[in-house]
Amino acid sequence: MGKPERLLRRMFPPMLATLADAAPRDEENWTYELKYDGFRAVCAIAGGEAAMWSRNELDLASRFPHIAAALEKWKVPEIAIDGEVVALDEKGAPRFQLLQGGEHREKLFVFDILWLDGKDLRKLSYVQRRELLERALRKAPALVLPSEIVKGPGDEALQRAAKAGYEGLIAKKKTSIYDGRRSRDWLKLKALNQQELIIVGWQPSTHSSKEIGSLHLAVRDDDGSLRYAGKVGTGFSYKLRVWLKDELSKDVIPKTEVKGAPRVRTATWVKPRLVGQVAFTEWTADGRLRHPSFLGLREDKTTEEVVREKPTKVNITLTNPDRLLYPRDKITKQDVAAYYDAVAEPMLRALRDRPLALEHWNQGIDKPSWFHQNIGKEGPEWLTTIETPTRTGSRGTVKHLVADSRDALRWLAQMSVLTVHMWHSRGASLDSPDWMLFDLDPAKGKGIEQAIEAALVMRKLLEQLELPSVPKTSGKRGIHVFVPLRAGYSYEEMHDFACTLAAAVTSKVPEMTVERSLSKRRGRLYLDCEQNAYGKTVVAPYSLRASDGAPVSAPLKWSEITKKLDPLKFNLRTMPKRLDKAGDLFEDVFKNKAKLPKLNR
Repeated sequence: MGKPERLLRRMFPPMLATLADAAPRDEENWTYELKYDGFRAVCAIAGGEAAMWSRNELDLASRFPHIAAALEKWKVPEIAIDGEVVALDEKGAPRFQLLQGGEHREKLFVFDILWLDGKDLRKLSYVQRRELLERALRKAPALVLPSEIVKGPGDEALQRAAKAGYEGLIAKKKTSIYDGRRSRDWLKLKALNQQELIIVGWQPSTHSSKEIGSLHLAVRDDDGSLRYAGKVGTGFSYKLRVWLKDELSKDVIPKTEVKGAPRVRTATWVKPRLVGQVAFTEWTADGRLRHPSFLGLREDKTTEEVVREKPTKVNITLTNPDRLLYPRDKITKQDVAAYYDAVAEPMLRALRDRPLALEHWNQGIDKPSWFHQNIGKEGPEWLTTIETPTRTGSRGTVKHLVADSRDALRWLAQMSVLTVHMWHSRGASLDSPDWMLFDLDPAKGKGIEQAIEAALVMRKLLEQLELPSVPKTSGKRGIHVFVPLRAGYSYEEMHDFACTLAAAVTSKVPEMTVERSLSKRRGRLYLDCEQNAYGKTVVAPYSLRASDGAPVSAPLKWSEITKKLDPLKFNLRTMPKRLDKAGDLFEDVFKNKAKLPKLNR
């Protein structure tokens, strides 16, 4: 395998978009790109050679040799990009049918950059990657172009895309990383309905025995079985009708197992091997295509992939919205939902792609709570989840919720989730934490004053080590101090450093201890470094706590950590206004990433 192929192997699998039925409500956090109707192509250049793969790792360089040749003329040492091979008609609109003609009218529209000159870019935000992509494409060959960005609002942008002859838009969250799975950070918004379908049979032509008249089509159900989706008789050239008759004749079977297939004596049924692209107006109530037109074959898709695309429809109704979750403060479930919506932007920025653990108070804070980590099949299908290895020696995994939208936060309110705990790492790099954490936990009977003194000691020490730090309240008596880390550190490395540093601090500061046993702390503050481990969590910034006053875990400026600090003043009612005034102070955790220095032991 050559150099570009090895680079592609490292970049796979590609990121996929989720079909949505409407533009995202928080449009200021998204960018719209035209949706191109062609062949998905992940490409790499290394050592002057180029490689092009489809989603299923099929070689596209042999299918589109003039695109591959153009890529090899690109004067770039090493690059991996993601895009779509598209054939344009005379009006400049993409036409999938033209890809079948072999007329070399194709161009490569690039919408992402994954690797550049030895650097993996996938963990950068979409905005950062887009800037690097546009810069790199300035020197690209004429056949290699950037995907076009369309200005919102989404409904108007979709109308403009449709008018120009495009299938729709891809909405991309500005903060999203490039994640090799289907993600709700990328949304497909369709102006024209198209669907990949499995060819399961044909009807004879009334004109010639050498050609097919129409095709019978199917999609896969959730259980893997095939379900009939109707037939298509338009959109074929004479040459394609003849080719299909010859090719499908190799797969003839005496009867079909397709559910709902019509009993037509003139039908010839075949093994499900070929996939076609079909345009249509809508699905009928019985699951058939209305007014279908054949667009072409999809050699880059397997029959196992073909399921009916259904837009994600989210309609979260709060049951018992007037239920008091904070009785003495008269705070209801509806108030909690409104709070999550008000702090959604900074909270989602912190939670993006992180496995979560949840605390529910279904009957309010005066009743028992329950802790929820493995969401299993309990959440609705539209929620994003991630499975994490248990690390206990077993082969099991835990299925965590990932909060990636305002709708997900509203669902948390519906489920009476007041406290959200987040991992230190993200799904794309579960073994590599984003920060090191010091949890300053006052002794029993002590107030936040003890944590304030400890936090100032920690800040001074971290400054001496030239390490940046970001503090926040725990929402109760404690203070959390985050040290942003460069990518690549393991949990073991982080834990070892944090606990070595904590031990050194407590040996010189008698008022602090690393002793976990409550009985042995003897009134001293607990400097907890043990949370720096795989699978451990910390209360998320802007998360509520289940105490009177509805306090919030609030990011702070270091200048606010004084004797006057009152954690209760940061609460459900005050935090939205504080955000308007102070901004997202936790955002600094994602900046100024640090390299850990060597410690003298």
